[in-house]
Amino acid sequence: MNVRGLFPKKKSRLSAQGKAIAAAHVLLDSAEGTLDEKAAGRRLREEVGLQWTYLTCIQYLSGKEALGALKALPNGWTEQGRTKLHLLGAAVLAAQTVANLRSDGTMLCASHLAEELKVKTVEQWLAEKTDAEREEV
Repeated sequence: MNVRGLFPKKKSRLSAQGKAIAAAHVLLDSAEGTLDEKAAGRRLREEVGLQWTYLTCIQYLSGKEALGALKALPNGWTEQGRTKLHLLGAAVLAAQTVANLRSDGTMLCASHLAEELKVKTVEQWLAEKTDAEREEV
């Protein structure tokens, strides 16, 4: 008996890019102190359409799908006063969080970005992204 078949996978009404943007805004609002963890979870569930929590948001943002979606935003993109670089910064913050949250040194989840940041500073990583954007223009 296939147990997975009993519980069909729920899908968000948002694309990967929509989920990444929503998650980045929530994480940045939280970091700025304008949104607490409970309100963040409610907003994520309303916007994304899944049973997301603040932790889910951080895990998603640190992952390959979200990072690819954010990188694919057009140069010059803005929303709610934030730019593509702001949202990439949220992904970096999420990756740093999953890499360093546990006191035993193990990562909270698998994240290629978190692994990459173990050998680079955030400034180096962001500078590379900024240089790449300049080359695209």
